[in-house]
Amino acid sequence: MALTEPATRRDEPAKPVAPARRSLVSRLSIGHVVMILAGLVAILLNLAFLRSIGEVNEVVVAAIDLPAGIELEAEHFAVAEIGDAGSLSAALVPAAAEAGLYGSILARPIGGGEPIRRSDLRPAGTTSNQREFSIELDAAQAAGGRLAAGDVVDVIATINAESFYVASTIDVVSITSDNSTLEVGDDLIIVLNVDDRQALEIASAQAAGSIAVVRSTGATPPATGPRDTAP
Repeated sequence: MALTEPATRRDEPAKPVAPARRSLVSRLSIGHVVMILAGLVAILLNLAFLRSIGEVNEVVVAAIDLPAGIELEAEHFAVAEIGDAGSLSAALVPAAAEAGLYGSILARPIGGGEPIRRSDLRPAGTTSNQREFSIELDAAQAAGGRLAAGDVVDVIATINAESFYVASTIDVVSITSDNSTLEVGDDLIIVLNVDDRQALEIASAQAAGSIAVVRSTGATPPATGPRDTAP
């Protein structure tokens, strides 16, 4: 009996042999390692830069435009992030202290988004009794025009060669001028937050002589009384 070879099907392709899987470490090239290290270095540099410019602080700001004399409630406040404010940080109210402001009286008008300063507040239950009083001065008589809303000023009167303070520690509500760039000789309209006595004293001094405004933000209130300015 003759032996014959078994029949094979030519249309049946040979099954491919799956290649052996390489480990993750063996698949990383030098280029991949360099890119990963570069990314880590960039992250560390960013962290160092953020620390160098100071941490971000959350402070209390006005949620809307607030008028002077209003009793403050939760709806009047919002929180905003600011960078390092330096010496001004102590004057601002941190977000964590917001609840302690409820019931306080606002001493001056504040625009929406403007930070709340501790000096803007009066104790709860007090009455504002403040009035807005405007004066017109040359920029040279008002700190060279370098005033802004929120500054604190003193008013000096000069009458018959005598100079004296007629009002001190007054909040500036606003300052306007016809020119966008203030120069000596420009007229300024300065609105001050005063009580009834201060308004009368400033008006009387203005009628009897001349007045000037001294920027005194952060300064100790001056002594009052006439001072001889004659040579």
